[in-house]
Amino acid sequence: MLVPAEFSPGELLPDDVLRRSLRSCGWNVKIYRGCRLVPPERISIGDHSQVDETVCIFAGEGVEIGRYVHFAIGSSITGGGACEIHDFVGIGAGTRLITGTELLENGLSNPTVPAELRAVSRGRIEIHAHALVFTNCTILPDVSIGEGAVVSAGSIVHHSLKPWAIYAGNPLVQVGVRSRESVLEKAARLS
Repeated sequence: MLVPAEFSPGELLPDDVLRRSLRSCGWNVKIYRGCRLVPPERISIGDHSQVDETVCIFAGEGVEIGRYVHFAIGSSITGGGACEIHDFVGIGAGTRLITGTELLENGLSNPTVPAELRAVSRGRIEIHAHALVFTNCTILPDVSIGEGAVVSAGSIVHHSLKPWAIYAGNPLVQVGVRSRESVLEKAARLS
């Protein structure tokens, strides 16, 4: 089957499409064809940010993405809640940000069931500036990842994380501290 040019790998969505479709769009934003932004009018993206191919952002109650943010291939935001990602954040390949969940003891589950028979909890995820969430992590609802925090690959984040701390493992534990001064000094060069 011949793939239409609109879905070819490595092509960027046109700037005018982004400005017309998103709630707001900064300058020098790179969003690759092949990603899903649903609905785009509930998504804001700041200057110099990039969304790779196969990223899926289901905006739910709204998604705010800051400046210099990168969503690597295969990452996603789902769950129907809200998500705010501050400046200079990196989201690794395959990482899942889940903003809502089914409450199975109170109702039936999945979107094929009428809404009045389901029990769903919508939450919020906030990832503060300079945080890094590496490959194949899962971030659960109602979590705040502190400024400059690092989450190692494959981790499951089910509670809020302290600023400038490094976390790893399942269960997730703090394994180190990150240099705040060095990171902030380099970020100041871009302001």
